[in-house]
Amino acid sequence: MNRQMRITSHLATFSLAAMLTGCGGGGAIPPPPPPPIISVEISPSTATLPPGGTQSFGLSVTGNSQAAVNAGVSWSVREGVAGGSVTNAGLYSAPQTAGTFHVVATSVADPSKSGSATITVTAPPVTVRVSPASETLGFRGQRDFDASVSGANNTSVTWSVQEGAAGGSVTSDGVYTAPSTLGTFHVVATSVANASASATATITVVQSGFVLTGQMASPRHGHTATLLSDGRVLVTGGFDIDTNNLSPAISPLSSAEIFDPATGNFSSTGSMQHPRAYHTATLLSGGKVLVAGGADSASAELFDPASGTFTAAGSMTTGRLEHTATLLADGSVLLAGGFDSRSTRNALSTAEIFDPATGSFAPTGSMQTARQFHTAALLPGGKVLVAGGFVDTSGGAVASAELYGPATRSFSATGSMISPRGEFTATPLPGPAGLVLVLGGIHFFFDGAVSNVVLFTTAEAYDPGAGAFISAGRMLEARYLHTAIVLADGTLLVAGGDRSFFSTGIFAELFDPASGSSRLTGSLAVDRWSHTATVLADGRVLVIGGQGAGRVVLASAELYSP
Repeated sequence: MNRQMRITSHLATFSLAAMLTGCGGGGAIPPPPPPPIISVEISPSTATLPPGGTQSFGLSVTGNSQAAVNAGVSWSVREGVAGGSVTNAGLYSAPQTAGTFHVVATSVADPSKSGSATITVTAPPVTVRVSPASETLGFRGQRDFDASVSGANNTSVTWSVQEGAAGGSVTSDGVYTAPSTLGTFHVVATSVANASASATATITVVQSGFVLTGQMASPRHGHTATLLSDGRVLVTGGFDIDTNNLSPAISPLSSAEIFDPATGNFSSTGSMQHPRAYHTATLLSGGKVLVAGGADSASAELFDPASGTFTAAGSMTTGRLEHTATLLADGSVLLAGGFDSRSTRNALSTAEIFDPATGSFAPTGSMQTARQFHTAALLPGGKVLVAGGFVDTSGGAVASAELYGPATRSFSATGSMISPRGEFTATPLPGPAGLVLVLGGIHFFFDGAVSNVVLFTTAEAYDPGAGAFISAGRMLEARYLHTAIVLADGTLLVAGGDRSFFSTGIFAELFDPASGSSRLTGSLAVDRWSHTATVLADGRVLVIGGQGAGRVVLASAELYSP
């Protein structure tokens, strides 16, 4: 190697050393920093949610301590849309289907690094409920059962009777018909989505109960039903739609129908000369029926069963509805109280007498208290007991009672009821004591702070000998706007009514005045209130119309066989 080449090689070696040792400092050059080591963790790491449930996830992104870390992540669901969704803030929404799914957070700095959480979505158990859960029916009685299914998209059920044909029958939509045998039977609703999920209703079949009969041509409430001398039943007037608290804008009916117990059917008869509702209809000693007052008329007319027609019978001295009409021993009719019209709703204290001989009305002595939704009952001695009712539209009831004396044509005070009540029943009991049994009813009152409502289960009886009311036991169910009918054995059939502000009554009970207690009997086929109940010549009880669930006005009728 020549001298020039040696110098060049030496300089190159020096230049490389200089580069390795730095310029002027003489120290070593540090190596470049290593790339960050990224770690991504999600908390919680597991979660269990219902379908559609949500979970907020936390995030921890770390690296080695020598380097700054980009903590950004992108969120995703491993299973895609089928596994739910997650926001940029880590809020996860589960799908509507059960399964196991995964939320993933991926590092922006190093997409190869991620963390995940496991979510288990569990479907709620399928449950079935049947309503009513229990029932008492007479032979061949019917009940429409409802079933609800939760925890499944398919809410259909299949119906069956646990005891088979011996336990009755049930249709595909839950209408059960009881057998003609005594016993306890079970209606079962089984989920179509999950055959292991079912619910059972227990039915007790008793000998006495209600069975549907023919329907009226028109639905009615606020109507009358009067047993005629030939055993048929005259049905008059009423409203065919809900009156919204007796709205004056709604017209009552003028039509009338006849129920024939021999056929179990209704047929039309001549119409009344005036439409009316919440009127009275009284069978006179000669066989004709006096129809008087109602919404909104002071007129009256007579129905002749022989011709099936109505003829005018003059007008009352005062227009009234929700009054009482009582056939007196001399064949005249006492009409008392009520309110004057649907527009003004003023309670009346006035009373008047209809004389069949003259076909006219005349005023008689007034009551000491104005009353509406009260009761009137004929006592063995010929006097009339008038009790309770509301004094105004507030529903505040009174406990006072008074007696009308036909001889003096005046009212006098007698002992008050134990409880103030309106829209109750007052039924004369058979026997020499002449007791009048009061059942149920309602009372509204204001105690200075809040309004209160009392629905009564209690019974009390008026004793004419003592001129006082005495406690007489209680019913199984609180109710008002119900009916109470004395049966041949002396018990009272108490049926239907409103049980808690338009919660209609299906259950019927037999109240025993001797013991002051009740027992269940076969329930109504249709729940109803503001209906009528009439004892037929053969001892059966005919229940007609009224309002049912949802305030629907009813055309149906049913017969109770003791």
